[in-house]
Amino acid sequence: MKNIFSQKGAVSIMLAVLLLSILLVIGLGISVLMLQQMRLSGQAGRSVVALYAADAGAERCLYEVRKNEAVSCPFIDVTLDFSSQATYTVVYDGVSTITSIGKFRGTSRKVELTW
Repeated sequence: MKNIFSQKGAVSIMLAVLLLSILLVIGLGISVLMLQQMRLSGQAGRSVVALYAADAGAERCLYEVRKNEAVSCPFIDVTLDFSSQATYTVVYDGVSTITSIGKFRGTSRKVELTW
């Protein structure tokens, strides 16, 4: 009879441990998802800056082509300003296509102009 009374508390302890384990797994899952979303939102911001850098390079080359009727636009790793780490590289095929690649903190975006 003494053994039956001592096991009543064990069931409630096991249920409490099981419930806390489930809550821990749910909490860890939510935290992993939140960290991934934060990383993606930071990458989206870098992507926009890289896209604008590529656009700036393409526009600069287009200006040079129309102004000087340049045969080439040798812009390689041009930095937008000293406070930014954004750069662009432009390639002009000499006929009708300008390809510009903008880079910012490990993220790169490409813009291509064709006429």
